[in-house]
Amino acid sequence: MYEEYVNKLKEACRKKRWKVKEICCVGKNKEYKIFCIANNPLKYTKTVCFLAGMHGDEIGGPFAIVKFIEKFDAKKFGRLKIIIIIPVGNPSGFDKGKRRNYLNKDLNGHFCGRTLFEENKIIYNAVKNKKIFFVHVLYEDIDEARFYLYNFEKNEEEIYKNIIKMASNHVKINKDKEIYGNKSKNGIIKNRKDCSFEDRLFRDGTPFSMCTESPGKLPLAKRVDLNVKVMNFVLKFALRYN
Repeated sequence: MYEEYVNKLKEACRKKRWKVKEICCVGKNKEYKIFCIANNPLKYTKTVCFLAGMHGDEIGGPFAIVKFIEKFDAKKFGRLKIIIIIPVGNPSGFDKGKRRNYLNKDLNGHFCGRTLFEENKIIYNAVKNKKIFFVHVLYEDIDEARFYLYNFEKNEEEIYKNIIKMASNHVKINKDKEIYGNKSKNGIIKNRKDCSFEDRLFRDGTPFSMCTESPGKLPLAKRVDLNVKVMNFVLKFALRYN
């Protein structure tokens, strides 16, 4: 499954002239490549980073990456400087349709230690010196039919509320006051210190950081479309922000 996915990804990048870089190989026999993708701006002042596929059974994010690149409008977003994408952070899990990696390890929540695990280290090292302006990690809640997100902020930022508002035009929002033991308000869980990728980058100084949980119970096509809409919303925000 992963090889087929990579072929689609590379074809989309080829047509848009995006750079595809192999940053490392993982797996029992180093059979799975991890890629980092970037567009080709003439100059840049901001960098937006997208990460998907940390849980191998959450495929909506990786396939949204492909569609995002296929539909990318260089005239609209060409001024957005640099976009960095790691499309599948857990390729062994993605290939087998399993949440955990080939060593049965859940990769989320292991980005804050001094010594990082294999995939976590690879992914973090690929972006740690890039001065990320906005990081968006694409997850899915396979047990949910509603959308919600986790964000990290020093001051209350309207962008996260606006993302929820935009998403509500396409899908139901999880407005429970508590989600998996975390306090939530109108679909947003704030500043959960979970040592995730987005948490680590926020601690490193990234001003805007979040992960979205698209509804795993929706058809794949709808999850992909929703993810692409949120990604484009993030880019529009980055363009406008001074």
